[in-house]
Amino acid sequence: MVAGVLYIWAFVAQLILPVPGPFEGELQFIATYRSFFALSYALFTAANSLSIVGVFGIYEATRVLNRSYAMLGAGTLTIGLVATLMSNTTPALIALSEGYSAAAPSAEQQALATAALTVSVTDDPLIAAAFIGVGVVFVSLAMMKGTFGRKLAYLGVVVGAFNVVRALPFLAD
Repeated sequence: MVAGVLYIWAFVAQLILPVPGPFEGELQFIATYRSFFALSYALFTAANSLSIVGVFGIYEATRVLNRSYAMLGAGTLTIGLVATLMSNTTPALIALSEGYSAAAPSAEQQALATAALTVSVTDDPLIAAAFIGVGVVFVSLAMMKGTFGRKLAYLGVVVGAFNVVRALPFLAD
């Protein structure tokens, strides 16, 4: 519940930010709205951290039904959530924006803008989405035997499969 509220606030924090202009001004934009970026990152990190704790609860609830699927589901969900946390580039962009603001207009600013572009390109959470999708499928398969209801388990399989399909462009690279 708390993780869900934090996710919603993290997305709201991202939505209230004005849209940045061309990439050359992105570092200046991030420096201007640093507090919003830091708040969004903190909320996102807290929500993901709580979600990892929630995965252990999912394991406990489903392990009596099917220990193998529950373990595979909890393991891949944890890997996906940790990968999401580790692939977030917000702290690096905030640090680069501070350096960009302090630098004199010159080659140093251009070098920092190039570094920020490189960091932004590496922010691809699709591999984490694939792990989370596979984890949801495994947990849903474990739920098939329980009192959760087959409809809920089938919904989980469909949602997990969509998450994996969404990650296919990343896997094709």
